Amino acid sequence: MIKMNKSLKLKKTFISLFFFMATSFFFGQVDEPPVVIAEGNQAFCIGNPINIVTNFSITDGDDTTVDSFFIQISSGYQVNFDRLELTGSYPTINSQWNNIQGKLSLTSSISGTEILLTDIENAVKSIVFSTTSNNITTKKTFSLTIDNANYLPVTDHFYQFISSPSITWADAKIAAEGKTYYGRQGYLATLTSEEEANFAGEQASGAGWIGGSDEETEGVWKWVTGPETGTVFWNGQVNGSTPNYANWNNNEPNDFKGNNPDGEHYAHITDPSIGNRGAWNDLPNEGGTDLYIAKGYVVEYGTTTDLPLKIAASTSIYIPQITATTSATICESGIATISATASEGTILWFDAMVGGTQLFPSGNSFTTPILNSSKTYYASTSVNGCISLDRTAIEVVVNQKPTITSITEDLICSGSATLSATSSAGKINWYDSLTSTTPLFTGNTYQTLPITTTTTYYIEANIDNCISSSRVEVIAEVNSTVPEFDLVKDAYFLCTDTGSVTLETTNSLDNYSYVWKKENVIISGSLATNNATSSGNYTVKAISLAGCESVEKQIIVSNSNIATITNDDVLLVEDSDNNSIQVINDNLGIGEYEFSLDDEFGIYKDAGFFEKISAGMHTLFVNDKNNCGITTYKFSILAFPKYFTPNGDGENDVWKINGFNSDSFTIAEISIYNRFGVLLYQMESSSQGWDGRYQGKILPSNTYWFRVILSDVNGRKIEKTGSIGLIRK
Repeated sequence: MIKMNKSLKLKKTFISLFFFMATSFFFGQVDEPPVVIAEGNQAFCIGNPINIVTNFSITDGDDTTVDSFFIQISSGYQVNFDRLELTGSYPTINSQWNNIQGKLSLTSSISGTEILLTDIENAVKSIVFSTTSNNITTKKTFSLTIDNANYLPVTDHFYQFISSPSITWADAKIAAEGKTYYGRQGYLATLTSEEEANFAGEQASGAGWIGGSDEETEGVWKWVTGPETGTVFWNGQVNGSTPNYANWNNNEPNDFKGNNPDGEHYAHITDPSIGNRGAWNDLPNEGGTDLYIAKGYVVEYGTTTDLPLKIAASTSIYIPQITATTSATICESGIATISATASEGTILWFDAMVGGTQLFPSGNSFTTPILNSSKTYYASTSVNGCISLDRTAIEVVVNQKPTITSITEDLICSGSATLSATSSAGKINWYDSLTSTTPLFTGNTYQTLPITTTTTYYIEANIDNCISSSRVEVIAEVNSTVPEFDLVKDAYFLCTDTGSVTLETTNSLDNYSYVWKKENVIISGSLATNNATSSGNYTVKAISLAGCESVEKQIIVSNSNIATITNDDVLLVEDSDNNSIQVINDNLGIGEYEFSLDDEFGIYKDAGFFEKISAGMHTLFVNDKNNCGITTYKFSILAFPKYFTPNGDGENDVWKINGFNSDSFTIAEISIYNRFGVLLYQMESSSQGWDGRYQGKILPSNTYWFRVILSDVNGRKIEKTGSIGLIRK
């Protein structure tokens, strides 16, 4: 149980009864606790100690002493900087400062005795607060109580850390609920605000259990003790969120199952040496190991239905603040008036953040001398002559007149123009005249309303009403001329072996960009020409610099290619009175073809038929009318003489095949036989012909026979036999 400051006492009252008897009765009365009253909500002058109360009393209707008294910095405490100290001489009182808890304890200096209430009153009035911090919290609260339990004025609750090494959470919950404090029921602490968590956590003396758990639903953390029972304060694990307030330590709660497969379901204030002091972690019911072993638990006393206890009181100190400031700007040079307001006190003005010169007069506003460059002044409030409070910077900005540094005008066909500008500083205002006072627009880029004629706008730069010396013209030019151009051709043929064809426009009246499409889909390219790599329906339109568009013009691209011709495509008639060649295949390719014989640059005709061709080598030229190229077909027209007269007159002295050229034939077998089938002669490709001899002997006039097997360079095979008349005169 909690040790109480006052013991129960029995006061004896003796009542004498007259008439025949007298009986003595003892009446037991509960000792009433003292009543503590403290006053003080004072402005604190930085650097100067201050008494924590302006008035203080402690009274007790049935007692004149207490065991001890405690004064604690219950909010705004800055550990290692703030300090409470008993000043003056109080030989009957010992004072002890606890730097971790921010608490000053007063006890009797005489062993076995209590402190007189009158000595407590005088001593408390002599307790001063001081700090060495350079960044002081703006408000601090002091709690004054007769008991060692920590009192937090903002909740009007008492908090107590109970040391109980290795106690389980379940046992701690039972133990806390078994404690009372001056009639208030105890429970494991529920810390629902930052101030409460800092007070109970950071200023507690060890790692201990508090009243949070997710045992009912994993990841849903609730307060399960005290008046907040059932209130959810966290959802999830490490990356979860709070619907109100939580103070988990780094990487908590993590439901660690290393030593406990059931996980961690109970909230615990972490050991002060781990992470953030006073923050929480989750542990199993039995606690953890090493630094995670429970050192005890935190009990909270107080519900919404409790009557106020007068065993504690509170006071506070605060630092007066500059609550608002008004800066000023000047164009090029001049004076300015700046101002400040404070929570209380008189405004002092300085020319430096620290030290410097105090400027006069004091008050809420200050008028500067003539300034040619920016300058910062500093305002501070003074209460009761204090001049050490923080100073707030207030700047007077001296602007130089800005200039327009660049403009971008626009040329449009119709509609809205987009104009832009930049300035050396400030914002840009757009006007419709040199003298108009109401801007059309403010900003760097102005989208005009739709216009039909060239329009001039005017701009100026403005920085805090410091305006450029003159307005600058920005022109939105309208040119609604529709682009005109021609096509070099409206139809092209794409030779499949070359891969592309250039589509061309011509006779443009200006420098246009072009939009090319194929089958109504935009293709890359914006120049006057474009390469087409496939057949189809193309269109092109021109766009002027102003954005006006021409009508679309259509170009048809068709496929074509050079002809392919083989032996199967022609019919040769030779060794006749009318030798001829005829192209018998109407489909030599996808092109459109014309023909010429033996003259590539001669006259071509649509029909592929030529007659009265002489014996010998010839070339058929096949031209694609769509300019995909010329294909050649070389062939021989052969004639086989019926007779020859080898009489040495130089005419018709040998028999040979007319039109035969050994270079045009890959196979040439020419044999001469007599009527009995005796091979008389076999020509070689280089032979000049048969002179009518056999083995050097002159053969007589007679009929002989030939057999020819030929294969030309086109792969055409010729097999022919016939008679030869040898005539001798």
